[in-house]
Amino acid sequence: MVMGELYVGNPRSLSLAGLTTEVASLKGKVDSFEGEVKDLKGEVNELRDHVSTLRLAGQEYRRVRNRFISTFKRDKLDDMTQSDLDIIREGNITAHGGDAAVDALLYEGVEGRHDTYAFEELYGMHPSDVKKITHKETIDILNLHAGVRADNDKTGTDEFYKRFAEFIQAFKRSDPKVNYLIGESTNVTRAAYWSLLKCQRYTDSA
Repeated sequence: MVMGELYVGNPRSLSLAGLTTEVASLKGKVDSFEGEVKDLKGEVNELRDHVSTLRLAGQEYRRVRNRFISTFKRDKLDDMTQSDLDIIREGNITAHGGDAAVDALLYEGVEGRHDTYAFEELYGMHPSDVKKITHKETIDILNLHAGVRADNDKTGTDEFYKRFAEFIQAFKRSDPKVNYLIGESTNVTRAAYWSLLKCQRYTDSA
């Protein structure tokens, strides 16, 4: 500082210092943009999954899924209503296996199904809870249980149903935003997941 004015012995050094500051600022902005892009990609993937689910839930497929639940009530719960009978007669295609994500949508709106107990017998959870699940592996596990539970030709093992119940309890207590298959190997939900997959499903299979 000379007579109140900034004095720089080497003007080039000041220029380089300013450039370094500007580069650091730009790098910070780039990092911020990359974070935003990553978040947007995540949102896009979620929207694609939602659109896919809605597409599957078209009128024709809804009839098939309705038939699956009503047939389960008739064959396994011995609790068929006239409405179930009409649904079974109306559908000429039999749905083999569960589809928790789409079946949960059947309980929406005024004209939706009201027999949530049948849904919970199949998937172990209430439809409103299933709609919140975005983790594919969890949906697959629910579908696996529904397939075993609704099977008319084979009988599920007690151990399979026991381990499924343990998985559901662990999942309900876990953070839904955290992928339990990634991270600590001691994760209770993760352990219950693999235990269920390795379990013998039917009494007549090895």
